[in-house]
Amino acid sequence: MPRRPRKPADLKRKAPKREPYDRVLIVCEGERTEPVYFEDLRNHYGLSTANIAVTPANGSDPVSVVRHAKKLQKDESKQGEKFDKVYCVFDRDEHTNFDAASSQLNVSNILAARSWPCFEFWLLLHFGYQRQPFHPSRGKTAAQLCQYSLKANLPAYTKGMQGIFDELLPDLDTGIQNATRAQRDAQATGEQNPSTEVHELVEYLRGLKN
Repeated sequence: MPRRPRKPADLKRKAPKREPYDRVLIVCEGERTEPVYFEDLRNHYGLSTANIAVTPANGSDPVSVVRHAKKLQKDESKQGEKFDKVYCVFDRDEHTNFDAASSQLNVSNILAARSWPCFEFWLLLHFGYQRQPFHPSRGKTAAQLCQYSLKANLPAYTKGMQGIFDELLPDLDTGIQNATRAQRDAQATGEQNPSTEVHELVEYLRGLKN
């Protein structure tokens, strides 16, 4: 029997389906590393792209990240929609407006997933616990030195590395435990360098469907 010709409507790609769990916006300072990581996480846990939006900011500093998140939040509201949670992912690094961005989060009902000195510290914690501060040295920033430490454990690592979430997945629980421990010590001592909040966002996302 001849196959029925497909109608034009049949050829259209189906829009992602909205699922009954939270809608989340994740705005990242980095254009590659952080978006790739969270997109891979979203795919691994089978989260819908209609629920979990991951986007780089229009700018590479913390205030730009918060500003872009607020704009997307406002645009969504104008369309009669809303995100249940909005996260900004950015680094302390050497940004002069880091504190200003953090203050804006508090008044905009936006959550933070910050890292001191950089996102790579979260990845580094998958290999073991540490709280030795990273300080600029010999022309290298604290963030660059943290990245070198990561490469010592993961030689193939590069910024924007594809598959980094899956690569570190077997040690995800270790990373979360170490990040939680580092965060508690940072709060107790008042020394944030190094520490991270990324594990809080990761734990939240992996539990959404449950």
